[in-house]
Amino acid sequence: MADVTISTTTTAVPDPARRQRWPAKSRFSLGGIAIWIVLLLLIVAPVGCFLILAVSPHMFQQGSQWFTLKFIRQAFEGYTGRGIFNSLWVSTLVSFLAVSTATTIAWLVHRTNIGARRLWSVSMWLLLLMPTWMMTLGWTDLLQPYGAAHAMGLNTSWLYGEFFGPLGIIIVLTSSALPFAYFIVSAGLQGLGPEFEDAARIHGAGRTRTFATVLPIIAPALLSAVAISFAETMSDFGVAFTLGYHAHFPLATYTLFSAISNFPANFSVAAVIAAVLILLTIPPIALQSVVMRRSKSYAVLSGRTRAPRRREFGRRSRYLASAGVGLVVFVALGVPIIGALIGSFVQNLGDASGAGVHFTLTYYAQVIHPSIIGNGLGSPLLLSNQLGLVVASGTGVVAIILARRLVAAHGGWSQRITDIFLLGSVAVPGVVLGVGYIFFYNLSFITNHVVDIYKTLPLLMLGLVASALPGQTRFMAGPVSQLQPSLSEAARVHGATRFRTWRTTNMPLMSRVLVWGWLLTFTKTISELAISQILYPPSQEPASVTIQSYLANFQSGTGTAMTVLTLVEMFGVIVLALGIYRLVTPEGWRRTGWSVVN
Repeated sequence: MADVTISTTTTAVPDPARRQRWPAKSRFSLGGIAIWIVLLLLIVAPVGCFLILAVSPHMFQQGSQWFTLKFIRQAFEGYTGRGIFNSLWVSTLVSFLAVSTATTIAWLVHRTNIGARRLWSVSMWLLLLMPTWMMTLGWTDLLQPYGAAHAMGLNTSWLYGEFFGPLGIIIVLTSSALPFAYFIVSAGLQGLGPEFEDAARIHGAGRTRTFATVLPIIAPALLSAVAISFAETMSDFGVAFTLGYHAHFPLATYTLFSAISNFPANFSVAAVIAAVLILLTIPPIALQSVVMRRSKSYAVLSGRTRAPRRREFGRRSRYLASAGVGLVVFVALGVPIIGALIGSFVQNLGDASGAGVHFTLTYYAQVIHPSIIGNGLGSPLLLSNQLGLVVASGTGVVAIILARRLVAAHGGWSQRITDIFLLGSVAVPGVVLGVGYIFFYNLSFITNHVVDIYKTLPLLMLGLVASALPGQTRFMAGPVSQLQPSLSEAARVHGATRFRTWRTTNMPLMSRVLVWGWLLTFTKTISELAISQILYPPSQEPASVTIQSYLANFQSGTGTAMTVLTLVEMFGVIVLALGIYRLVTPEGWRRTGWSVVN
């Protein structure tokens, strides 16, 4: 360390101006300007146009006022006010439930000899890919009167009334936030050596006391998990659109959607709700940023850090711990899948008369021969796959570029702003993005002088990319930060171009992460509901919109069958992609980076 200090001192005198000018140049580089132009067109301008409506509806011909505050008061009254309050306390509770549960599971999986560790990690990946509206549909099919549970001879009427309310909403949203928190906390635990636990045990601490001693050391990871869980819950639309609406428990994202879908539409009140949703995410994000800036006090990794040692449970404790984790996974993932799968085979699903409830293939026959003319699953699912292919590929390229910018050594204020902006963008609901795209890309200046894509598939693609980009960038940032810059520098010294340098040095190390990131965006695009519901062009419905049209027309059996087929197709793509990756890539590529994605 002393050698580095002396070298820096001796070279600083001849060229101090060059060292001072370098960060200034990097801040205003062409690449940085291009990135911010992309972010401006994808997220900043559309969301900003929508938010302006909160105080200036006349600017977009939605009212006569150039400036007014009356819509702020309206947004906090009655139904919309209850939606904002419900979203706040539900998101707070869900974030702490998800992080506490995920921390316990991560510690058991990575630091003990609990059984079926690989199964629990795979289950978290599957849970990450499951949209909330599909979870809600599975629970509904199972618990509703004369539903799947009734067909199996189970009486769940006592649970139905409890689930269709705050309890069910919290269960589904906690299940949705659980994998985000699990992977973040797992990364923190895997980098923590065993010496801290050993020190606590030497001084007489039991398992519980040792666990409580280690937790503050990974405080940055825990706060990051809380911030992401809070933002994801606050911006969720699937539960609000399905379970929240039917349970008469309003959430902010649904009241926002109602404000723009009712006649006459009240875009200004919707804009106020959107602004509140974004502002409510500032406290957890700000707290995380403060802790991360002081993260040197949490620095525990060094060249002498040993691999963590697993704690050996006795047979009885091991079985109990495995059963506990299995119960959580079953409730979060197994129940909705079982409910949807069985419900798709139950004739007269949910029929109040209870007559003729039996198993049948009728609903799958209706998928092939739809009862709603022109609304079969084939064309919408094909369109969703095409959208997923384009969106996942485009998002992956932009996310890698942004991730490299976030972890660059010479970042400056632009890097910090980009980091905070992308994290905050996770909390922007898809409804806000969708409506913002309508207003921004329908402006006469944009359509006449920039690009005319209003009411087209490219506009839907841009909206889907904007929705996936913040999360994908955060997913890529960690693995990108682990790449040693000396690898690229060595390749460039030997005459390799930038593309060849990336292909021969970085891509082999990042290959598994790139595949999982692509699959994550692909599956999320197929099941995306909010943006698709708002931006799809006429007669070009994605699969999620078609399924919801069946459910809205009280054809829940056919809608459930379509959901099951969509899930099967999604998991089939995952298996196919991973199989191709295993066949076409060298063995060294497959072994590198395995711990990053598991």
